[in-house]
Amino acid sequence: MAFVEQRHLEGLLKKTFGEEFVYKGDFKYEDSKRDMVLLLGKEHFFEIDGEEEIEYLEELPNPKSYLTLDSAEEIPGQNEKFVIHVGARPAIHLEGEELDVVEAVVVLNSLIRDAWQKACESAFILGREVYQFHAIVRKVNRRKKTQDRILVVSNQWIYNMEMFGEEGPQEEFKWSLPIGSLLRVAAGKDDSKLGEFPATIHFDLVVAKQLLAQNAYKDRKLGTKGSSVNDKHQLLFISQYARDRCTMALVALYYSQSKKRLAFTRGNEATGIRRSQLGVIKKEGTLEKYTRGIVGVGKHPRFVQIKSTGSFHN
Repeated sequence: MAFVEQRHLEGLLKKTFGEEFVYKGDFKYEDSKRDMVLLLGKEHFFEIDGEEEIEYLEELPNPKSYLTLDSAEEIPGQNEKFVIHVGARPAIHLEGEELDVVEAVVVLNSLIRDAWQKACESAFILGREVYQFHAIVRKVNRRKKTQDRILVVSNQWIYNMEMFGEEGPQEEFKWSLPIGSLLRVAAGKDDSKLGEFPATIHFDLVVAKQLLAQNAYKDRKLGTKGSSVNDKHQLLFISQYARDRCTMALVALYYSQSKKRLAFTRGNEATGIRRSQLGVIKKEGTLEKYTRGIVGVGKHPRFVQIKSTGSFHN
């Protein structure tokens, strides 16, 4: 039955959207417990009502672009649940079999990354620059009001962009600053009840201007929409995972360019802010992680870093 359903969905996807099939999974919505089918194509994902007879389905629901997504992540300590973070809109909370959850998260994050890399490198990340990651955030301005923003990071630059829809990013952005102008990063005090996971990114604008004065960047601007560029930017992330992914990546990118350690502080709900002993990244890469330590079961990739302090992070 599952094979028949998959072949039918493959045909519908190809016929209707000319799109390649990637993945199909059976889950439930966490809140309503309604059955649903998560269909992942190469360019779009679909939420199909679980009460439909898939093998007789005549048309697919409206497609949704991966460019509307921040990421997918497993719920810590709850191996049968995961969440799909959908930009500024409510997240999609799903539950299912543990191995299905692991597989869906890995495949979905890979498709999200591919879509964002293709879109960003077509619009504004040019030349030898390479897309690294993105984060859909709320930026806290000087009046303490929040604004929906997208943070895009390449191997050389950090971009602050206004929200966009399924049409993808445009050439314009609010501002961009070089990785080498980072001064310090502070992961703030989390408020899990409000779902606020803050980080503040500090820049040295003198260094930024010096880098921009170099011939390689002579045509570059700090921003293309007339925005004033500040040396401090406070951001609220969708989850702790999204915030830590960003802060750790900035630390790693800064070190890869300058061979210097970026100042970093971390806070938590219990103790507030403390200085982290990050050490220097000596080795990083991808390892295969197995579910609950059972070799051969639930294999999925994890990005890891080994520090000079002897600590291991994933």
